[in-house]
Amino acid sequence: MTRLVRHPVLRAGLPPESAILPHDEDPETRHFGAFDGERLIGVATFFPERCAARPNDPAWRLRGMATVQERQRQGAGRALIEEGVRTAQEDGARLIWCNARVTAQGFYEKMGFVTEGPMFELPPAGRHYVMIKVLRDRA
Repeated sequence: MTRLVRHPVLRAGLPPESAILPHDEDPETRHFGAFDGERLIGVATFFPERCAARPNDPAWRLRGMATVQERQRQGAGRALIEEGVRTAQEDGARLIWCNARVTAQGFYEKMGFVTEGPMFELPPAGRHYVMIKVLRDRA
């Protein structure tokens, strides 16, 4: 079901299978959905994966986050991040990280993520930043 939202938002103009991401089928992967009644309006996928910028910290990665265009900026994305944070914390993660599109940088900053390193090109999606949200400091 994640592909129903991912494809038109993140992979428009590409084949539908381009919305299938590595780790989608891994047993540890968690897919979250935001609904308006029965309609899926937002998705986010989280899974354990170390971040190259902080390799010694247990981390979860966020991928494939998307909200249908007409429902953006209404809280679905915030709710998806909050649920992913809760799940990652329960798993013992110290941080969550993602490759954030330049156009989404402000959203992630509002959610407590910080930019790590320079902007880079990630074909076919365009310009991105690595962004990190620290969940807990080292003891």
